[in-house]
Amino acid sequence: MNMLSGNITSIQSCSIQIGAPGLADPGAALSRLGGSSPAAFGGFDPFSFQMPNVMEMALGLMEMLTGLMVGQPNGGAGTTLGGSQQQQAAAVAKGGKIKGGPSNYAHGMFHKGDKGAPNSYAFENSPAGIKFAADKGYSSIDIDMQITKDGVPVATHWSQPMKKDGFFDPDHKLSPGTKINQMTLAEVMRLRNKDGQSRIFPVSTMIGELKKHNIAGDFEAKNDPRFASDQIMGQLASMVRQSGIKANLKSIDYGPGTDKILKKAQSYGFWVRTAEGNGKARRNIGYA
Repeated sequence: MNMLSGNITSIQSCSIQIGAPGLADPGAALSRLGGSSPAAFGGFDPFSFQMPNVMEMALGLMEMLTGLMVGQPNGGAGTTLGGSQQQQAAAVAKGGKIKGGPSNYAHGMFHKGDKGAPNSYAFENSPAGIKFAADKGYSSIDIDMQITKDGVPVATHWSQPMKKDGFFDPDHKLSPGTKINQMTLAEVMRLRNKDGQSRIFPVSTMIGELKKHNIAGDFEAKNDPRFASDQIMGQLASMVRQSGIKANLKSIDYGPGTDKILKKAQSYGFWVRTAEGNGKARRNIGYA
């Protein structure tokens, strides 16, 4: 096990240095190995190309091994570390303040419907939306987050995406009312959009795109109690820290459940606020 840990640490280090997207996300890694790379966007259609090249396969293997070591969900079954390894992973996730705060709004936060952009959450939560926001000079972009049935944070606004924003299941296996928390990552990533380009990606992929385009993420945790867990918030904090991006975390104020989410986010180093909604105005809270 010690030898395996050493090898995986080396692999993880190399993958961070070369900027591999979707680190610590074995669900995304498995999709890459199956020929459906979430990082590929524009020009190349990963859903129609079934023979991933050697580099994609290598990156996929590195991501999957990294994810297993930090206890990320893999196909619905989480793999957890024990003893000192678990403590070390927690220490990394809680390594001081995450870069963020009010400066992330200095030149505006991109949101759906802003001038020149499609008025849809699907575009906002896409690599194309991130590139658009960066090209227009925004300091940050709103990234909505839901959690899949197998515990992977994904970037989408609606809990029922096939009832909103034009998403549909090309395999016709999921009913239109199916919620994100009732779908596996593979099922979520299978969804298409009537606009011909928007899809739903793991948050890890979006973090890679934020780093690529040098723009901060304003992550919005939707009303799912799992965001208040160490597993999910620790996963988000670790990915943000590894990437080096600036990021804040917010949630619409729905009462005690929201308080738990924001307090958990603070404990992992995020600058937090409430988002406007549920009849309540935005409220800046800050670091712990």
